[in-house]
Amino acid sequence: MNELQFKKLLIDTIKIGDEPNKEEIIDLLKLVSIRFEKTGQFAYRGVWNQCQEYIYINIVPEKLNQLKKYKDYITKICYEIYPTTDEYDLFDVFYKPGVLPDDEEISQEVHFEQIRSKIIDEIRDAKYVIWIVMAWFTDPVLYRELLKKKEQGLTIEIILDENDVNRNAEFCLEIDFPTHWVVIQSLYKNIMHEKFCIIDFQTVIHGTFNWTKAANYNKENISIDHNRATAEAFADEFMNLKRRLRAHVWVGNSLCLP
Repeated sequence: MNELQFKKLLIDTIKIGDEPNKEEIIDLLKLVSIRFEKTGQFAYRGVWNQCQEYIYINIVPEKLNQLKKYKDYITKICYEIYPTTDEYDLFDVFYKPGVLPDDEEISQEVHFEQIRSKIIDEIRDAKYVIWIVMAWFTDPVLYRELLKKKEQGLTIEIILDENDVNRNAEFCLEIDFPTHWVVIQSLYKNIMHEKFCIIDFQTVIHGTFNWTKAANYNKENISIDHNRATAEAFADEFMNLKRRLRAHVWVGNSLCLP
């Protein structure tokens, strides 16, 4: 396990724990860089020839005292997740001033169960922007989660397919958010079938799952990609749809795309 993998595991472990201040701790840990230091000194902890290894957790100086408030808790988690081997054992964890890490969290999670709860987790982690493109959006649970983020000041914008299912939802998205309705013009009855959600231009959720109540009972999947390059590619598609909105014909308050 390298330092970046250890940092991710540390954050993920705290995320599922019951520490009441875990959100603050996670925000701080996102600002740290982690360094392992292997030594030639024997650990003398029961395994012959096992040597001491130290972990250095570095954070910008102005956040160091804030991080140290949770030193005991973080250190305990470090010992829990540290991969002890025949060669090395964790001997101590040090908290030091340092510079902002230049690492980017890059991961992909594929889910086939409890999909709505995974989406809710990502929405709740959003800090700045949520952009949604959805063929069908009728789930009041997800709608309420977006309202909470709007109340926190986030920018939320939605592109939807123009269809009766969306229009007859028990809530009205366009009252609460900038909402663009798309109609695909062709010889056949086609729809805007894309399904993705961009969060803070760092995370994108995409797959087969529409934001409907019925989707929770279907066999569906999503991928959650924590990858700026992937998120920006989907953001480009969102902007392409927006540009096409301006360039093509409106029918009522819906847009017709060829």
